[in-house]
Amino acid sequence: MDGQYPPPMPPVNTYYPTYPNAPPPMYPPEPFPPRLHHLQTVSMESLGAYSDYDDPSRAMLPPGQIQPRQRRRQAAGSEHVKHRRTRSGCYTCRQRRVKCDETHPMCERCRKGKRECAYPGETPTSSVSKNSLSSDKSKGSHESTSSTSEDESEEDAKPSLAAIPDDDEDAAEDAPQSAVSEPGRMSGAANVGALPNTAPVAERPSGVPRGVRPQSSRTAWKHSAKPNISQNARWATLPREVKSYLRYHRDCMSYHHYGFKYDAGDFLKTTYLEIAVNDDSAALLYGIVAFAAYHHALTHQTDIISRFLAYYNKSIMLLQQALKKRRHNVATLLTILQLATIEEFLGDWTNLLGHQRAAHQILTDLFTPQTIMQDETRRRIISWYIRFDLFAASMAGTETNLGREWFAACAEFYTSQARERPHDLGATFEKFFSTSRLLATDSTLLFAAKKKNTLSDEQFATEVDNISSQITRFKQLIETVFDEPANFVTVSPHTPPPSAEDDITDFRDAHFLYGGDYFTMNYVLIDFWAIDMMFRNRLATPPSPQVAAQLVEIALKECKMFEAVEHCEQKPPGAILGCQASLGIASLFLPRDRKHTDWCRKKFALIEQKGYIYPAALRQHMSELWGVDVNHWWLPHDLGYPSVVRALRDFVQYRASMPRDALTANVSDMSGIFEAMNLAEETGLEEEELRGSWGSSPEGDGV
Repeated sequence: MDGQYPPPMPPVNTYYPTYPNAPPPMYPPEPFPPRLHHLQTVSMESLGAYSDYDDPSRAMLPPGQIQPRQRRRQAAGSEHVKHRRTRSGCYTCRQRRVKCDETHPMCERCRKGKRECAYPGETPTSSVSKNSLSSDKSKGSHESTSSTSEDESEEDAKPSLAAIPDDDEDAAEDAPQSAVSEPGRMSGAANVGALPNTAPVAERPSGVPRGVRPQSSRTAWKHSAKPNISQNARWATLPREVKSYLRYHRDCMSYHHYGFKYDAGDFLKTTYLEIAVNDDSAALLYGIVAFAAYHHALTHQTDIISRFLAYYNKSIMLLQQALKKRRHNVATLLTILQLATIEEFLGDWTNLLGHQRAAHQILTDLFTPQTIMQDETRRRIISWYIRFDLFAASMAGTETNLGREWFAACAEFYTSQARERPHDLGATFEKFFSTSRLLATDSTLLFAAKKKNTLSDEQFATEVDNISSQITRFKQLIETVFDEPANFVTVSPHTPPPSAEDDITDFRDAHFLYGGDYFTMNYVLIDFWAIDMMFRNRLATPPSPQVAAQLVEIALKECKMFEAVEHCEQKPPGAILGCQASLGIASLFLPRDRKHTDWCRKKFALIEQKGYIYPAALRQHMSELWGVDVNHWWLPHDLGYPSVVRALRDFVQYRASMPRDALTANVSDMSGIFEAMNLAEETGLEEEELRGSWGSSPEGDGV
């Protein structure tokens, strides 16, 4: 059986635990459709009650795949001494999770590694002058990467918690193979292309601390030094393909591939990987590898999703095994958030809700609003979870799972940080994002309370005035705070020339798109505009002609920003994925004529080509809204419909089940978004005319 591919899988019903009142299996025991017959997966719903979640931090793979990490034994008669962590080290060492000697003004590690060194409340210090940085940059990225690797090897020989260093020395050894028989085992049974070479990592700009640095549109996604995974004790035991996908995650993906707008401390490339590799968190490790395999298949159009499905299935099974035995911890929570992200990208919002509920249980068991902001890992966790919480509440038209105090704690923390470090762009960006999230929360809670009739008309009017004034003040702030001409960039010179037939905005505007260290402001704005639109729409349902005109104006700004980011030459990988949610909301308020509908269809197709698959319910709603059938694909004649996306859609459709309760039904149906939309409203354009813009088709409208 060792050489067999695909590997034999146990009957589907053997995956399910014997929890009390456990839901039935998601998949029937009969074989998969031909394209997907080789793999079966487990729904998060099958894991049972969320109180049964245990600690997977020591979960190991089946024998013969990964050897247990060898722990040093305590000498006989010696007294165990618990390592005492300090919070007084510099930001860079704390983020890299290495011991800081706390030398002022620059610690020894930062001096050797030529990094920025900043202590709480102090101005960052650099051991490299601007001139030397410019000189190093001109020598090329390869030389810069090599010197970084040497510095890290010298200084990180014995870290208390192994940092993730460079691994150039074993890149050749760990090159991906052409086929895989199962996660971690190599076989020649299939002919699959190798992973691409990963890109070098650029240096951090001078004068910015690592923990809360500003973003640069060209290099922000790879500012951090290459994680030195190969120096970790467990690295040598990992299969070669697993190592390759970890490198792909580190070097070729950005935080936008997770739907994030900002990742101040490069959490996803540093601490996140450390937790997965160092803490024997096998479920988390294989969840990350699955997501890397997912994006690799989409980027390179391999037409093979078996690698992703195998690693995804392995992560679910390892999590399930671990939860039966141990208490949950941070690694458990991160694993569930990773799997929730995969479900979101697959377009399975019902399964996403199951993960979100589980994450809520663990989050509230482990932390409080006061303790969640105590270190960068916790802050990334709460930001990640809040994104799902607001997403589910908006889709279902209900309250958030977390109480308002959690959102307020985030906003208060980042507001305080921005006040203490007024010249730190990173702190300012975090303040803006947390303020937007709090406004979205207040709006969601207000309309949920009104829907349940728990507010009087007077109370509702008072709260509306309060939120409206906050939105107005915040809008004025973020639209003018960095409004100097030098902060803007033009789109790529390779952008298609202006077209009166296709363009719906003037996205080539030279005073619109932020660039360089201010690139993140584009996401601050597009996020806020979506919140503003939803608030205005829900406040005036149905909207008056004046409000409707305002909604169209904001929606066009959203589309302008999306297209400007799309054509920005300096954007990080996956940049438009960070805009997809705002684009979806904007599309609801655009004029329903052929030109705007065609534009939206092209952009929705582009988003799916990049890996974010929209659920069937949304495609159905958009078909009704536009008066043209996009249930099969966004464009006619399967134009731009990748076979890998088709296979992923088939997979999701096959395992889909009916929602199990009212909340999952509302999320699946997106009632919170569409309940205020009058889909029967006159579109102003007949379906035949819309079809005509794409050409005739022998089958309906060709999509």
